[in-house]
Amino acid sequence: MPSQRSRRLRKKLYLDEFAVFGFVLTLKLNTDDDEALDHFIESLADYAESRHLLVGGGGMTNIELVIGSALRYGSATEQDRESIKAWIEERDEAELVELGPLLDLHQIEFAD
Repeated sequence: MPSQRSRRLRKKLYLDEFAVFGFVLTLKLNTDDDEALDHFIESLADYAESRHLLVGGGGMTNIELVIGSALRYGSATEQDRESIKAWIEERDEAELVELGPLLDLHQIEFAD
């Protein structure tokens, strides 16, 4: 039988009501130009920041990014997902390969 954790411990571990949600997206860049890649990523980061989101990840032509809230205990929302998706679809530099669901960012595991 699992023990109940105190509110303080749940907060430190980002569990339950303190879970932080975000999403993973995979893009394919339509150019091999490093300058175009830099410009696209900077533009995406600027757009995300305008929605109080942070972007992390990387790649060259196949790019995997994690997007989450810039607020300490904030979470990305379904509206944030749809907004980022629409922004990417309006651009010519990259095509959206996969847009993952909202998930707990402190519980995901990435393959090396």
